[in-house]
Amino acid sequence: MNQGQKGLEEKVLRKNMCTACGACLGLCPYLKSREGKIIKLDDCDLSNGRCYAYCPRSRVDWEGLQKKIFDQDYKDINLGTVREVRMARAKEPIWKGKVQTGGVVSALIDFALREGIIHSAVLTQREKDLLPSGRIVSERDQILSCSGSGYISGPTLEALNQGSWQGEERIGVVGLPCQILALAKMKESDLPNKTPVERVVLTIGLFCTWALGYKPFKMFLEDRFGLQSIQKLDITPPPERLLKVWVGDQIEEIPLDEIRDFIRPACQVCPDMTSEFADLSVGTVEGVPDWNTVIVRTERGKDLLSAAVKKGIIETQDLPEENRRHLQEASRLKKQRALTALKNLGEPEEEGYLNLSADLKEKILEEKTA
Repeated sequence: MNQGQKGLEEKVLRKNMCTACGACLGLCPYLKSREGKIIKLDDCDLSNGRCYAYCPRSRVDWEGLQKKIFDQDYKDINLGTVREVRMARAKEPIWKGKVQTGGVVSALIDFALREGIIHSAVLTQREKDLLPSGRIVSERDQILSCSGSGYISGPTLEALNQGSWQGEERIGVVGLPCQILALAKMKESDLPNKTPVERVVLTIGLFCTWALGYKPFKMFLEDRFGLQSIQKLDITPPPERLLKVWVGDQIEEIPLDEIRDFIRPACQVCPDMTSEFADLSVGTVEGVPDWNTVIVRTERGKDLLSAAVKKGIIETQDLPEENRRHLQEASRLKKQRALTALKNLGEPEEEGYLNLSADLKEKILEEKTA
């Protein structure tokens, strides 16, 4: 099978499996992003290309990649490689009311920049019309401009590929699970002429159950609110499960069932809720406002969190056992839904993108979490 642009077109783009992560952009002139979709401008005859190799929806050996990245077997099938799980929040007043939930991601990136742990970071910035794009930041004001969630996937990694890097930078990246997976595939690829991923020394992954397609969601919001500017979006925790929209001087609430039709098809086959290939993974704490759940996966992530706590940037507490159990259950359910969706596609397993051992599939599909 072709593993260049033709393979990407056949296995990903035509099947609507693209996550719009941006990993394939900025590598050649034939692929561009337009209104939340990756568009092919012309044909490319390479039989092996980075566009295919880096794509999170091209063939991936999940367990083998975990082994390469973390140098250990894939033991925790609920959350992936875990050193510890904490709840945390930013302590500095500057983040209050300006960032999502506990502000841990923004505060950690800001701390890493100020301490010289990284020189720049690749974040996602959402424009007034909610269209996301990648942005390279190095200052606090730039971080604040990228704070908050938009629930729309966008080509963040394009900024990494196209950055004016000098060759000695230490780079941090914040991304969704699909983007963090693409970075892991970049790092382990055998293809020559790698992207600046070799200089990425810190990855912070976000929890994600699904992302919305840009065009249909934008049209939905315009039908409901006209051309009023959307200041902020947030999703309330169970049992409410509402999308809160800050529009004009109002806060409107929309049941999630009204926007589920806009979920990207690629999200249905994603087994990763907690960005399992990141140094640190960050999400909300269910039922505890203004606190983040933080999964520490690597020594690098542990060192950063510990240093931020020591210097009073972040405060942490033990995550209650009930919250950890709920997190494990939610992560397992996402894996189960992904396997069911892949089976329903009717594609032979040896041709599908997700390569899992029979033993791992059996463990995932067990009814109860460990």
